[in-house]
Amino acid sequence: MGERVLRSPGTSLAHVLPGIFVTLETAYGPRGWWPLPSRAGLEARDADGYLDGPSETLGPGGGRERSLRRFEIVAAALLAQNTAWTGAARALLAMAAHGCLDPIRVSAAPIEELEAMLRPSGTFRLKARYLRSMAQAWSAIDAGTPERSDLLCLPGIGPETADCILVYCYSVPVFIADAYARRVLSRLGLLPDGLGYEAARLTVEPACPTDAAWQAEAHALLVEHAKRHCRARPLCPGCPLRNLCEY
Repeated sequence: MGERVLRSPGTSLAHVLPGIFVTLETAYGPRGWWPLPSRAGLEARDADGYLDGPSETLGPGGGRERSLRRFEIVAAALLAQNTAWTGAARALLAMAAHGCLDPIRVSAAPIEELEAMLRPSGTFRLKARYLRSMAQAWSAIDAGTPERSDLLCLPGIGPETADCILVYCYSVPVFIADAYARRVLSRLGLLPDGLGYEAARLTVEPACPTDAAWQAEAHALLVEHAKRHCRARPLCPGCPLRNLCEY
């Protein structure tokens, strides 16, 4: 395996990216994000809460039912920080079982009860306080489409979590430059090694379609590819992007 070589400065991200994502979708199929464990088996979702089809974005408004779906996505994004998704999903199901996938109930629940529900997600005491802060701010946050800066002011919300919320909850087309995306695009020679989140987002986002559904599916496909092949120690045999890879 050779060293990763950055493509020439003349390489156009806007020219290369669409083909990459078509290849990934052909290999893995539509990913159906964001998963909602509380709705598994309902609304064309599978047993793990993933949609049977392309990823979707909810957009603002739509009444209380849609607001509760957005709140579950926000809770999931918080609980998935620094842990495996399986643990976050177990915590979400515990919240659902206690009727707490609701900002009003989260705000009212004793903090010890909330912590017990969130225990499977790790660092549960900290996450309980993050989730409580989000629940208390929810009526203002969910009144329309929040500004990224407003989300970043809330405890526990960093750039990656804020961008996931904007894309999946409010249909804002931003590129989620998480560690998986940076690893894959760096190995493809499209980003320099070691680029931070904001620098990577600002590099890639102008080359992407201004379409939140596209961004949602791109994010989900990059995560899938990073887990299957482009791991910390890559599994190159069978990689669908092997012919494009500079690594």
